[in-house]
Amino acid sequence: MDMSAIDDSALADFYHREAEYLDDNELHNWLALLAPDVQYRVPVRAVRERGVTATDSDFTDRANFLWENIGTLRTRIRRLDSEFAWAERPPTRTRRLVTNIRRREPASGETGSETGALTNIAVYCYRGSSPTPVVLTGQRTDTLRLVDGELRLANRLVHLDSTVLGLHALSIFL
Repeated sequence: MDMSAIDDSALADFYHREAEYLDDNELHNWLALLAPDVQYRVPVRAVRERGVTATDSDFTDRANFLWENIGTLRTRIRRLDSEFAWAERPPTRTRRLVTNIRRREPASGETGSETGALTNIAVYCYRGSSPTPVVLTGQRTDTLRLVDGELRLANRLVHLDSTVLGLHALSIFL
C-alpha cells in the first residue's frame, strides 16, 4: 500500500488522534505513532534584519529547543513517568488545536510510502492554578510514513511563531 491509498480524512484523523494523546498525557500511545527512525526538531527563531544575504533564515541551525530521535523521546517520556520530572509536577495541562492540515509534495528521498504534510498548531499551556495560559503557535512540517498499513510520524520540524516561549521549560511535545 502506498500513500495514494490514504485520503485527506485519514490524514486529519492521524493528527486529531495525536493531539488527543498529547492533551490526555497518553505519551506511550503517542510514541506508538512514531516511526523508529523519527527525527523531531524545534529550532530557535533568530531575530535579525532581513536582506543581509539571500540565504538568511528566521531560524538558526545552531540552536534548538528540541532535537530528538526515538531514543531520546523514550528517555524523556520515562523521565516524565518518574518522580524526577520537576518541571512537570504538576503536569502542564494542554489543549492543542491542529488546523490547516495540507499535504505537500514529498521531499527528495521520500518514497511511495511517505508523504509530506504541513499543519498549523496552537497549544494552550496551563500551569498550576494560573488562569492565563501560555499559547504557543507555529507551523509543523512533517513526513508521514505508512508502516504496516498505519501512518507513523517519521520527521517533524516545528517553526514556532514566537522568539520567547513564556514557559520555564519546554517539557511538552508539539
